[in-house]
Amino acid sequence: MRSIKKSPIVVTSPPPKQKLSRPALEKVAGIFSAFADATRLSILQELRGGRLSVGELVANLGTSQANISKHLKLLHQAGLLTREREGLQVFYKVSEDSVYEMCQFACKRLNENAQASITEDYFI
Repeated sequence: MRSIKKSPIVVTSPPPKQKLSRPALEKVAGIFSAFADATRLSILQELRGGRLSVGELVANLGTSQANISKHLKLLHQAGLLTREREGLQVFYKVSEDSVYEMCQFACKRLNENAQASITEDYFI
């Protein structure tokens, strides 16, 4: 009986992705820095239910219009929010759901760390 020689299966990995240039890394850092403020995170949390006007955000968050506007501008410049003008009012909404994926990632890490510390605190 003659044996059949099987050819080896060759697994190739995808080509490595090109490293980002310094200017591209600065843009990515700008997006991450937009998440690095509690007021901006509060704004994103409020907008989870849909678009809101600047006035509604001011009322919901209990801070000044100047403060909210400053943070809205930064979130908009980072591409995290879109805005629509209707008469004298400006409405903001989250540009895409992936914005919340970043928030979910951070919250997941916090929850995991909290669980780990509880287990360590009460371990006998």
